[in-house]
Amino acid sequence: MSETRVRPADDLGKDNCAAAAGTRSRAASTAGALAAVVLVGALATSLPQPAAAQSAAYPVKPVMLVLPFGAGGLIDIQGRLLANGLSQKFGQSFIARNMPGATGAIATEYVARAAPDGYTLLFASSAQTTSVPLVEKVAYRLEDLAPVSASGRSSLILAVNANVPAKTLPEFIEFAKANPGKLNFGSSGEASVSHLAGALFAARAGATMVHVPYKGGGQAVADLIGGQIPMLFGNSGEILANVKNDRIRILAVSTRQRLKALPNVPTVGEVLPGFELTAWQGTLAPVKTPRAIIDLLSNAIQALSKDPTVIERLEQFGIESTTTTPEQMGAIIKAELPVYTEAVRAAGLLRQ
Repeated sequence: MSETRVRPADDLGKDNCAAAAGTRSRAASTAGALAAVVLVGALATSLPQPAAAQSAAYPVKPVMLVLPFGAGGLIDIQGRLLANGLSQKFGQSFIARNMPGATGAIATEYVARAAPDGYTLLFASSAQTTSVPLVEKVAYRLEDLAPVSASGRSSLILAVNANVPAKTLPEFIEFAKANPGKLNFGSSGEASVSHLAGALFAARAGATMVHVPYKGGGQAVADLIGGQIPMLFGNSGEILANVKNDRIRILAVSTRQRLKALPNVPTVGEVLPGFELTAWQGTLAPVKTPRAIIDLLSNAIQALSKDPTVIERLEQFGIESTTTTPEQMGAIIKAELPVYTEAVRAAGLLRQ
């Protein structure tokens, strides 16, 4: 802060008494003015700084982008693509760090408890903010995280083994209803979005099916191909990678609209009206992160999401590139809570 000086008047007058009195008066004024300057300076430093001041220098050191799952999955692929793009955008390293465990709860808690300075971010999916807290007690609350931008949305794909007699989704629903408790469905793990989609589908279809959890979607897809399980709601990337395999048959997608990659495959909602279960992927920060930094990051992520190269790369995994503001991402999280609550209840996992 620049120094402020209050200069006395040059003319002290000829009368000594008046001069003395004037000197005392001016000294008091000077002291008061200096005190006021100090007080204003102290208040200025304690108040929130303007957005430009908070974000002008950000980032001045590497930023950690925490990924709640292991290497090789969709979150890992998207997170590393985002980290690379942000590194180029800001000229500073954004380092993707895998922190798997407890369906993403370990990574989410780590970020929720981190310093709210913009240097620790979370790249997560619907599960971390919606379904996991419904299933198990976690050491964080949704309110501990600030939405930045949801940059992707992925579908689940309902596929069956080729030996299943049903050729269409209506035929499969009738087949499942005619064989209550005899039909299994696989998932990428207990309480995963894959599990919840299968449970919600069975409940809405009025069918009784048995859940078989796997330790990852890759294993579940392998057993679907091998015939060990007859049905799976798999993530789009893993199913699309096997779309030409004649040992599986794709019947439907879980999104509201058909996928560009599978234009002839219907949505589940076309047969069971109102059915929709998707998974978003996006960035969150500790809740007290300055809004200026949140906006800076959100604008950069939205710009990357419009990049044709990024869009094409994500489409290869059945992921739709999206651009959302912090408020829009918050609204998405809030809107999906009812359907995830229904799905968790259908799976018998709703925490009491």
